[in-house]
Amino acid sequence: MKTFLEYSSSFEIKIDADLLDFGTKDSEYCIFQNSTLLLTPAGNMFSHPSEGVVRLLITDLQLFNSSSLPVLSTPILYSFRKDIFKADDDPFLHLWKNLLISDPFVLIKTTGNQANQLFSPDDPLFSFSFITLTVLIELVNDFASKAMSEIIMEESDLHPFPEILKLSYNRLSPDQKVAVQALSNVHQSGIVLPLLLILDEIGTDEYVKGLISLKLRTKEQYAETLAEVVGVRTYLDLIMQKQAQGKTTLALIKEGEGDATEFKSTLRWDIRAGKTNPAIERSCLKTIAAFLNSKGGSLLIGVRDDGSIEGLETDKFANEDKFLLHLWTLIRTCLGRDFSTYIHTRLEKIDEKTVCVVDCLPSNRPAFLHQPGFDEEMYIRIGPSSNALNISEALKYIEDRFSNLINL
Repeated sequence: MKTFLEYSSSFEIKIDADLLDFGTKDSEYCIFQNSTLLLTPAGNMFSHPSEGVVRLLITDLQLFNSSSLPVLSTPILYSFRKDIFKADDDPFLHLWKNLLISDPFVLIKTTGNQANQLFSPDDPLFSFSFITLTVLIELVNDFASKAMSEIIMEESDLHPFPEILKLSYNRLSPDQKVAVQALSNVHQSGIVLPLLLILDEIGTDEYVKGLISLKLRTKEQYAETLAEVVGVRTYLDLIMQKQAQGKTTLALIKEGEGDATEFKSTLRWDIRAGKTNPAIERSCLKTIAAFLNSKGGSLLIGVRDDGSIEGLETDKFANEDKFLLHLWTLIRTCLGRDFSTYIHTRLEKIDEKTVCVVDCLPSNRPAFLHQPGFDEEMYIRIGPSSNALNISEALKYIEDRFSNLINL
């Protein structure tokens, strides 16, 4: 059975970027090439229930041809999941024993060694490595302590940490397992670092600095490696967002507006004036921008402030497709085409009226709203509202929020 690295090295599909498009088939979004379904090397469709996932796949395919796709690109992650990964015969588990033996964090936890035993004092990055690995070991200890209280384990004379790792990995979704495998294979990073990254026990910056400290990447590769990891996390966040949409639109409405939820009666129609109004569009756009710049959230268009349903019908579009086309045109032209991968839209019928839910992930770079006829501004969420920042506030916020990702 192929590992992720073996699969990615032989990955090849014929792509003509100009002919790629996406549509729907069997209630899922799919990628088409010249009206024919695009297939993985093993003949599986590029399809997913999440529009955001398919948008991300198609934009990555349009940026590269199959022979130049980065190893950790989303099409290869997706194809490996469809073509190779099987829950009952997971290729990663065939490597598990050797990965445990070679993982420095497993060695430290099971033998009681210290961080400074992983490198020489003569190392020019000694201070950086010592600080980085000391922090990571503390985070590994926190993870292990928390896992011990959450996972039921059988008593054994063996050290519990390897079993904690195995049980934690087995609890992941298939897509999360593929992400762990991909990072581990490509970066030769063992088990602990990629597992804790996918479990959100460590951040992307801590993961990459850990690779540098362990001599798995050089400091010159910092930005490149960080971009790889951010790409994997973005793809996984989109997938997990779709899987986590157990909270229905009705539940969001019942909870009311808050840090991560906002209601707008219409997209473009000024109900008081009885006509379309760019200021109404801007009200929706600044909420989306604020969610992108903060911790993400959901904008519900067609819902009044009190939670009652106005419906998209008030916007007077010819049909729902025209509504979505107009919304996505606004997003692309006023925020930027590259932010579309962080945004997912869905339409739902409530009380025989249509509501549009715009789910936004936190972006890895600042989103500025530049709508014709208005000043360019940057918005963030402060409590249940979207607030514009002045220049000095924006610079400080960008430094704090995006300092590790600003050059990607």
